[in-house]
Amino acid sequence: MHAHTRTHCGTPALRKRAGRVLIAALATCLPLLLSCSSLTGPGGISYRTYALGFTPFPYAMTEQAYINTWTVIATDGDMAALHYDGGVPWQEALDGTAYPQSFQNDIDYSAGAVPAGHITYVAVTPISGTRDGLALRRGDEPNEPLAPPWDSYRFNDSDVIDAYRNHCDRMIEELSPDYFAYGIEVNSLRWLAPGKWDDFVTLAAQVYTYLKGAHPGLPIFLTFQADAFHNSASEQAEAIEDVLPYTDVIAVSGYPFTSGLEDPELLRSDYWSALADLAPEKPFAVAETGWPAEPIGAPYWLNIYADEQTQLSYVQRLFDDCDYLDALFVTWFFSRDYDELWEDYFQYEPNAATLRTWRDTGLYAGDGTARQSLGLWLLMLERQRATP
Repeated sequence: MHAHTRTHCGTPALRKRAGRVLIAALATCLPLLLSCSSLTGPGGISYRTYALGFTPFPYAMTEQAYINTWTVIATDGDMAALHYDGGVPWQEALDGTAYPQSFQNDIDYSAGAVPAGHITYVAVTPISGTRDGLALRRGDEPNEPLAPPWDSYRFNDSDVIDAYRNHCDRMIEELSPDYFAYGIEVNSLRWLAPGKWDDFVTLAAQVYTYLKGAHPGLPIFLTFQADAFHNSASEQAEAIEDVLPYTDVIAVSGYPFTSGLEDPELLRSDYWSALADLAPEKPFAVAETGWPAEPIGAPYWLNIYADEQTQLSYVQRLFDDCDYLDALFVTWFFSRDYDELWEDYFQYEPNAATLRTWRDTGLYAGDGTARQSLGLWLLMLERQRATP
């Protein structure tokens, strides 16, 4: 998905209390659902292999919204997912000069906000938010137009490769991640702009080789988009095969409701595993996902029914698959519905239809009310995390 930024709601004590109430409710209303999940490991000890986290994408452009969102990250998960999909400061990265101040402020804020003991997952990308070309410029604002000569460069141009290698190195040094993605939903480029794929493969090979040499103990990888994959599985598998040597993890993003799917029970059985099976020797992770808890409508181009029960059903299916696949981590992209951002800003944007897609995918509603699926999420969080 094409979003970036950072962020929460309520005090930690209230949040924990609300979570316990929801867990108790789930214990009475979901016995059959939970009995299907591998909630206990050998000897009856509860465990999970995956970290659970959110991005700090805010639900409003206020200081309190940022504070609240970071509180959710601290209390409702054990991983922070720092997702930088708003362009690259190409010239500064090439020259080794200071980054635009607003971007540097964002990096510094996030570096200091990650809770102690949390896993840090950082994702950056050289691909544009529309997934069809070179990333735009990260200047004072995200996604500024590319200036010459960058507007004519290809992925395999030496300046692009050098600048992007430097950018990745800098982000690793400043954010000290436990997991690092250097490309987001890269297979979408093969789907939307196939003529640029080979150039990207060249970049991936050189950047990955450099980063592994500089940071040998860090898992470095690309992320793949499940919905794009399933649109043309044979062609997509061939493309992903090109970059398998340059990814340590099969990390997958997925928003299956965007195709009009309303019932998670009808989600194909191999939605996640088909990608994991491309390289079964590599660990699997859910790089980002979500499901709405309210219907999606105009200006989105489809009317999609959703409610708390369908979201809960999807979260259960997600955990079942991650248990089966021994996932490394799961990122639920938006912790809280961004109703305020939508009302104040997003509905007036030219790409409002796209921005409408994920508005109601929070585990918290727009008013901060906890949803049923949060109870299941917190139940999983209570399980001891074991190394896959």
